Amino acid sequence: MVNYAGGISVIINTDDSSGFKMTAEQLKAAITPKTKMLVLTSPSNPTGAVYSESELRALAEVLKDTNILVASDEMYEKLVFDNIKFVATASISEDMFERTITINGLSKSAAMTGWRFGYMASAKTELIAAMNKLQSQSTSNINSITQDAAIVGLNGTINEEVETMRVAFEARCAEATNLFNAVDGLSVVKPNGAFYLFVNIKKVSNNSMQFCKDLLEDQGVAVVPGIGFGAEGYFRFSYATDIETIKEGVRRIEAFVQKQK
Repeated sequence: MVNYAGGISVIINTDDSSGFKMTAEQLKAAITPKTKMLVLTSPSNPTGAVYSESELRALAEVLKDTNILVASDEMYEKLVFDNIKFVATASISEDMFERTITINGLSKSAAMTGWRFGYMASAKTELIAAMNKLQSQSTSNINSITQDAAIVGLNGTINEEVETMRVAFEARCAEATNLFNAVDGLSVVKPNGAFYLFVNIKKVSNNSMQFCKDLLEDQGVAVVPGIGFGAEGYFRFSYATDIETIKEGVRRIEAFVQKQK
């Protein structure tokens, strides 16, 4: 979308060693006089990384005295684990509140994926006005049935069900992480949120696209190549399914990996 709009994307690379989170130093080094926006995702798809309050404050300090906006994707905010507290980017300071465009929805937190309910929030009224113009000429509005269903997803009515879902995801995350780290040749950093693992396959293959294609053909297991996210040497595994299916999936992946040696 950045490229389509005539912008230039500057990628800040992260990996296992940093928990797939950029540092304030990396952000500072990447900023130029032409920088317009920082796109931040926490919890992250595909890595499950979650920025802490102190990490967000460090990033906020770098952005002080600039005109750089922050697009903060917080779609997975309800799905955080290990007693981690989700912190909204706009809540860090008054300065961050003014520069942040919060992006959220109910696809993940309320399991309303197919209903396509999303929203943005910003203190900049001129930005909201521009977005409204674009929205009204593209999709017009969310259908009325989805609007009605979204009410309980936003007013707290389903908080108990959301917590039940979060606890289930937390258990699946721990199980899947342990299973993958027991596979010779694979490794994964335990995520703090979302419902994905970003599995390191660098000891097995340096071509994630081919690895995923061959895995699908050989074992019938579908995962997403890391190169699709700009990170070669990984694949994304979703644990948005039951424990037994996760176990069977990892078992098949292990069998495939052993064939590659």
